[in-house]
Amino acid sequence: MNTSDTFPLITLQPVADSKNAWIALLLEGEIPFDSDALARILGEHTLAEIVESIDCVASVDPAGMDPALAGALSPTLLQHLMLRFPASASADPAHHDRLTALQKAGFRLVASGFTETCIYAQAATRPQPAKGGPMARALLLKMLSLVTTDADTADIEALIKRDTNLSYHLLKLVNSVAISPGKKITNFAQAIAMIGRRQLQRWLQLLLYARSQGSMLASPLMPRAALRASLMENLAKRKGLSRDQQDHAFMTGMFSLLDLLFGSPLAGIIAPLNLSEDVVLALTTGNGPFSSLLAAVKANEGRPSPALTDALAAAGIAHADWASALAEAMQWAVQISKEA
Repeated sequence: MNTSDTFPLITLQPVADSKNAWIALLLEGEIPFDSDALARILGEHTLAEIVESIDCVASVDPAGMDPALAGALSPTLLQHLMLRFPASASADPAHHDRLTALQKAGFRLVASGFTETCIYAQAATRPQPAKGGPMARALLLKMLSLVTTDADTADIEALIKRDTNLSYHLLKLVNSVAISPGKKITNFAQAIAMIGRRQLQRWLQLLLYARSQGSMLASPLMPRAALRASLMENLAKRKGLSRDQQDHAFMTGMFSLLDLLFGSPLAGIIAPLNLSEDVVLALTTGNGPFSSLLAAVKANEGRPSPALTDALAAAGIAHADWASALAEAMQWAVQISKEA
């Protein structure tokens, strides 16, 4: 990565309510943003697009914020953007005029700190292990093992037939407009052929994190795993890695929370899956070609830090490419969160 990289280093995290539903994003930099930095970040098309679809709380320095920035933003983006600043700033008379001007310009403001009253419940942190699930996770792991080893369709079909919920969800998926517009899928072999082995594998990976059967709470792990997986894939793509390597990067991110899901070490959980050595190394030892990417993805789950800087440097990822990859991954994860 170019050491003279001037694009702001950012992290983008979900904000969840008490039911684990993602209701906003938290955008942070190494230091609070001023107008110029925030304008550069929101000038990244994909990031602006995701902010236009869900509220985004950006940590800013009110002294460095120009109210005129509001006029450069689309009405939708301005509607979803909130400027977050320390509560001490609101108590400082030196900031009163600036905060008033920002509010009059159309910005939504929120103070953080001891006196904060915030409409958001919490930043989504690493959740507790999920209990149970809509289908037996042992069966899903066995299914994944068959798919990753390129087993016969007949063997996969036979396993699907053993679980009513799995059968139902597969047919529901492939009969959706997105998968098979205008075409009715009536049997499992046809469903497997329609969705394809690659998409089937990804779908099964997501199902591992599905909410507990009968639970009214959204799955806290599914969108988090989806974000890690998609971000790993996007970073691998920007490094110019092959399609197979991008798939392996996706898998590394997706499986990186299985220890939390199952409450046991990753090495034992992934052993039956016959994963590539690169995936196993990253997940169990922190080594191999995906280790720096995984370190960066994990470091995103907090404020920008030296750990994130070092991981991106080791991976050769520029700050602007990181921001773009993060925004693209967040788009998919937000969609997953709505379905979790």
